[in-house]
Amino acid sequence: MKILYVTNRSEIFSGGQISLLEFLSGLDRSRFEPVALCPGEGGMSERLRSLGIKVYLWDMSSVRTFNILKIREKALELRDVITDCGADIIHTNGSRAQFYAALALKNMDAHLVWHVRESIRDIPIYDRFLGSSAARIICVSRAVRKERFGGYPNLAPKIQVIYNGVDTNKFFMDKEKSERTRGGMNIRRGDVLLGIIGLLVPLKGHPVLFEALKILAEKHPEVRLLVLGKTVDEAYGSRLRKMVRDMGIGEKVIFSPPRDDVKTVLSALDIFVLPSQREGFSRVLLEAMACSTPIIASNVGGNNEAIVDGESGLLVPCDDVMRLTEAIERLIAGIGFREKIGLKARERVKNYFSIEKNILLVQKQYEELKALQAH
Repeated sequence: MKILYVTNRSEIFSGGQISLLEFLSGLDRSRFEPVALCPGEGGMSERLRSLGIKVYLWDMSSVRTFNILKIREKALELRDVITDCGADIIHTNGSRAQFYAALALKNMDAHLVWHVRESIRDIPIYDRFLGSSAARIICVSRAVRKERFGGYPNLAPKIQVIYNGVDTNKFFMDKEKSERTRGGMNIRRGDVLLGIIGLLVPLKGHPVLFEALKILAEKHPEVRLLVLGKTVDEAYGSRLRKMVRDMGIGEKVIFSPPRDDVKTVLSALDIFVLPSQREGFSRVLLEAMACSTPIIASNVGGNNEAIVDGESGLLVPCDDVMRLTEAIERLIAGIGFREKIGLKARERVKNYFSIEKNILLVQKQYEELKALQAH
């Protein structure tokens, strides 16, 4: 069975793309032949080719231009790609990819699978069209299913919740390398290193964590914070840096661009903090859990599906500075508790969020669609 994977972005921008690459790394090639389509050359196409996957390049014009002739032209181009590669299933990652695939597949036999990783709703008529054109909708969490599609009961039979998966052979506590990483950041023995990893965008909640750090710094001068992530908006990135200076905590905060050695960074942290305002199902949260890193996360989106509060991490209300501060203090004081919830977190990933389970469940969707096609 041949499957065409369509992604919205040329560069590796977010956890969703990394999740797709991890999935394709373990796909059963004896039963499924993957091909891929990217909007252009970039990190995504390079990684796909490194996996031995043929890549088609096709510029995906914005739908928001409302240029009907242009949209039709692009849909016909995609139809030619689908015909050329002989795909039985089109698996889209992103709303724009789903829109064009829905148009291109009209009166064709191939099935359409829409992988939804964002909980935020689009224009109702647009989401309804995208959902109705899919044979299967894969949501990465129950929260995404509820928040994105709760108003469309007719789509419920198509929806499957399949959590992102992490390879626990790649993500684990690496104490030896973590010590070198801490040394490279001038973290002294006895310092408590907090960390937030993700795009520098407002919804990730950096200011709330900065406020908590300011309060903590008076009682716990040993606390430091690593802020690691891609700066999407330079103006916003500059505001965050100015914010920590104005708060008087500039010497306690380390800003770092994205790094390839995420496992080592997570291993180097004493506490991982995810104070997001919105999450579909955070990949870096699962990676931190797999590395046995103690976690504090806001109780939004799929975070409470990943974490059992008080057992495999701590959940706090979104944008609540005092509750976040109290949770961090609790973990600073309880070294034994930190270790316990870190070990429980890794155990939970192995049981519920492994890459192997993710792959098996998605492949099951393909098999079911193939059986439908046969009838």
